Amino acid sequence: MIIIDGPARTSTGTLEIAKHADLLIQPTGASRADLVPAVKEFNALVKAEINKKKLLFVLNHIGSPAEAEIAFDYLKETGYSYLSIALPEKVSFRSIQNEGKAITQITYKTLRRKVKKLIESILDYV
Repeated sequence: MIIIDGPARTSTGTLEIAKHADLLIQPTGASRADLVPAVKEFNALVKAEINKKKLLFVLNHIGSPAEAEIAFDYLKETGYSYLSIALPEKVSFRSIQNEGKAITQITYKTLRRKVKKLIESILDYV
């Protein structure tokens, strides 16, 4: 598995990565300011003949379960796949990353379980 944090636009590099990848995960927030460009990116990849089944949205920085549901409803209408789990907006996630650690290394058990569930959901999707 290789994880690449690429640009949020369809460049030649992004398209080349997409052609060789088995799965492209696009994290996105719940606002339309995040969702609309994210969907446009996937639309551009599909237009460039990338298989739609290789494209997966993951919601993060979510403020509440209600906000997640609104975003899930929007994503459902796009026809793209998305995980039904969303990571909440938490200062502790940013703090752990500021220390150079992964969110899987967070000390809070509830958040660590949520991250584990997210990873398991990605593996189930694959």
